[in-house]
Amino acid sequence: MVIGDDRGIRIRVPASTSNLGPAFDAVGLALQLYLTLEARELDEGPSRMEFFGEDAQLIPSDDSNLIWRTMTDIAVEAGSHLPFLTLRIENEIPVAKGLGSSAAARLAAAAAVNFFCNLNWGPEELLQLVTLREGHPDNVAPSLWGGLVASMGGDRIFCSRSSFPPNWTVIAVTPDFELETSLARSVLPLQVPRQHAIYNVQRTAFLMAQLAQGRSEGLREAMSDLLHQPYRCELLPGLKDVLAMENYDGLLGVALSGSGSTVIAFADSHEKEIGARISDIYKAHGLLSQVRLLKADNTGLTLQPLSA
Repeated sequence: MVIGDDRGIRIRVPASTSNLGPAFDAVGLALQLYLTLEARELDEGPSRMEFFGEDAQLIPSDDSNLIWRTMTDIAVEAGSHLPFLTLRIENEIPVAKGLGSSAAARLAAAAAVNFFCNLNWGPEELLQLVTLREGHPDNVAPSLWGGLVASMGGDRIFCSRSSFPPNWTVIAVTPDFELETSLARSVLPLQVPRQHAIYNVQRTAFLMAQLAQGRSEGLREAMSDLLHQPYRCELLPGLKDVLAMENYDGLLGVALSGSGSTVIAFADSHEKEIGARISDIYKAHGLLSQVRLLKADNTGLTLQPLSA
């Protein structure tokens, strides 16, 4: 991570999709959809903030803003204090729609505190800090490292990163429907049948092996799941039909992105047709949706000093 001019920094963090079907709370993929934070030190206060882009109407620009609140909390916990700042946030990531918006915001905040408070934290410290606030690393790790990341929590977080096939497209279809993470988790059973656990373990192992090699055979089956998606189908109109949609040329697999409401599909051709089909399914259930044709981000969080 580059530390440059102490007057300002541009921090860019990619969105992420997690679970990929069976790999519940264990795997995530960074996407070329970004939150960009430009922060500059001011000679005098007060600090101020501007927010532009996706879902701007949902984002507060006062002390309750997630980025500012996280920056303040982390600085206090580190025994430091922030200078007066001006923050400019450009956001492309849908908020609370399953594409890692909160993980990206918290990573940007942690990186900004690291810079302005001269804390000299490395990526591992940022991963631990943000995961503690997120509750699990499956969105944090890919947004930090880029690419396809399997992560394992505990006293220490372990991550294994692979590059995602660059010629594949990630079709992200976001319906106009907010599915709160807390609600999406509340419907999951506390216990599952052993056969369901075996089903998911087999598919997760096969999915990761194929993705790491850039192989598409069997991905549609490998992205099926019995631990979370069947229960969440009751919360999101149309999800059951999307997951069961017929095969299309180019379609490699389909899954709920995180806890939703976005659905992702992997494709090696016919991306527009696949996206339109998923959108049509949602429309049949009374939901409008936005289709994004994305590539994987294999870079992760980047920092660029700003001139004074």
